Amino acid sequence: MKGAAPLHTLVSMFAKRLGASVLALGVGTGCSSGSTTTYYVGPGGGSSGSSSGTASSTDGGTGSGGSGGSSSGGAGSGSSGGSSGSGAGGSGSSGGSSSGGSSGGSSSGSGGSSGGSGGGGSGGGAPITCPAPGSYTQNGGTCGTERWSIKTGTDSQASSVSLVPVPTTIAQLISLPAAGGGTSRESPTETTLFELKDVTLTMIKLETDSDYHTVVSDGTNTMIVEVPYPLCAQGSVWSCFISRSRSEVDSKYTVTSTPQYPSQTVTVRGVGFFDSIHGQTGVAPNGIELHPVLQICFGQGCTPT
Repeated sequence: MKGAAPLHTLVSMFAKRLGASVLALGVGTGCSSGSTTTYYVGPGGGSSGSSSGTASSTDGGTGSGGSGGSSSGGAGSGSSGGSSGSGAGGSGSSGGSSSGGSSGGSSSGSGGSSGGSGGGGSGGGAPITCPAPGSYTQNGGTCGTERWSIKTGTDSQASSVSLVPVPTTIAQLISLPAAGGGTSRESPTETTLFELKDVTLTMIKLETDSDYHTVVSDGTNTMIVEVPYPLCAQGSVWSCFISRSRSEVDSKYTVTSTPQYPSQTVTVRGVGFFDSIHGQTGVAPNGIELHPVLQICFGQGCTPT
């Protein structure tokens, strides 16, 4: 076109009007050992940087920079050892980190995590054992008759009673519905070994059926626990326990038909039993007893053996 300004003159005028000295239209990449020098070129000029560290990009550009550097728009790339990042939601590897672009980029890195789960373990405890029969006082006479096999563990169901003690309280036992009275055990109460911890022995005496009739209290409620005479429980699956329990009591008291009122703290383990109510001292309202007692110890916090 005639009279048209040379091209370099137009470019110079346009650049001045934009307030810039150079309009760059290409991409240049430099790579050197140990660091990267990357030229980011875009509208408005470019900047360069080299460093080691985490790559980042800003102003929404889509560039990746290795081992650091920054970009201001445009597109560029760089390489070196280390972490990598991408402008629009970068990713990192080998434990590195990256930061994404200014418009909500995300980063990720490899690493390890550990977790654990725990479960609440529950245990029913261990069954009681009898190391050896006890040496008891020969003070028995006539044996009982009413539900006697169930009272002494000479019945056919006794061997199926678990010897893992179940902790309970007098209040809980006396709140059970009254039952029993038949020729077989009333399950589950009469097939359970219960433990009464730190109750008070308030009365003990020798009964006409040769049992030690023992009353225990929680301060409000009372119930009966019976310690049979071993010779009245011959053939019992619990004969070792019964003789040992009788021996434990004999080592503390000289038990006769005259009641004694010791007010002694004890822990008792015995099999549940529903007796008929006939005016017994200390009887529970539902007739519940521990009969027979298999283990007993004396003193606060003691553990029967």
